[in-house]
Amino acid sequence: MQMLFIIPLLKTENPYYIIVNILTDNGENTMQNEKTSVLVLAQCDLTMRETLNTRFGTQCTFTFAENGEHPTAEQLRAAAVIFGEPSEAQLAQTENLRLLQLTWAGADKYTRMENLPQSVVLANASGAFGTIIAEYAIGSLVALYRSFGRYWSNKQAHIWQYDHAETISGKTALVLGMGDIGANVARRLKVCGAAVLGVKRTAVSAVPADFDEAHTLDALDALLPRADIVIGCLPNTRETAGLLTAERLHAMKAGAVLVNVGRGSLAGTDDLVSALQDGHLGGAALDVFEIEPLPADCPLWDMENVLLTPHIAGPSFGGSADVQNTIWHICMDNLERYLTGNPLKNVVNRSEGY
Repeated sequence: MQMLFIIPLLKTENPYYIIVNILTDNGENTMQNEKTSVLVLAQCDLTMRETLNTRFGTQCTFTFAENGEHPTAEQLRAAAVIFGEPSEAQLAQTENLRLLQLTWAGADKYTRMENLPQSVVLANASGAFGTIIAEYAIGSLVALYRSFGRYWSNKQAHIWQYDHAETISGKTALVLGMGDIGANVARRLKVCGAAVLGVKRTAVSAVPADFDEAHTLDALDALLPRADIVIGCLPNTRETAGLLTAERLHAMKAGAVLVNVGRGSLAGTDDLVSALQDGHLGGAALDVFEIEPLPADCPLWDMENVLLTPHIAGPSFGGSADVQNTIWHICMDNLERYLTGNPLKNVVNRSEGY
């Protein structure tokens, strides 16, 4: 008989987990005798399928159900590990699931699910998106400070006309969230010559590299008036939803620029529109929104000082080969750890939501 226990190892603020296999009465390790069933829901090309089978084929049986294909009830019941993002209805059909390895960094959809048993370890793909999202944030700031949107319109109209320009250098930037994405954003802001303030949920004993200051969320109201740039890199949790209220948006320095690459729940759409329409905010680069897709009648569409993109700051499968490869390395590393009983990485704290 095979028995599995999932044990949290509280070594850091994000607990590690190991999955312990109990031996049968005759001393045999059942996981060595039975292959682990892995259900792959994420996009997986032939090369990656070969890689998975070559590396883990003696220990695992892989089932690939992707590109809109629906796994069968039997496949869901058999799966001990899932790569990808199953629906809540699909999760309700699982019986042997031990590890749900997401290909997303955000896990709030799953931390709120009722049909995900506590016996299932939930892990995300944090670490795959920091570089590409940070480059989006810096590129957006340059585009706003150098009026690229207006120059693009002038090009279409064949107008030769100069516009105002600013630099990131010398600015004070407030980065909301100091995880992988926030740290990558801070690193690039420092290279550009900005002073970088960071805010995170829990206190730190020392200021991390690439930040000039590190604070907890309770210092937010004192920090906002200091910032020329505010960049949202926060997950969607009870603490962060609606964090940038109308009052806080107007507490930002006059002419400040807001960049949101975290979650659209950070600020209400109406509050953003108001702060931009009355001229308090100098501009915004928004990749995530309170409602997605953004309604066609939203005033944000028509604002010249707003850069608006459809949640693409962190593309993965089909959008960025580099990010896709990193995601697969994260998945394979955790599968190796699962099979060998070593601590899993990127384990999501369900009570915190990330």
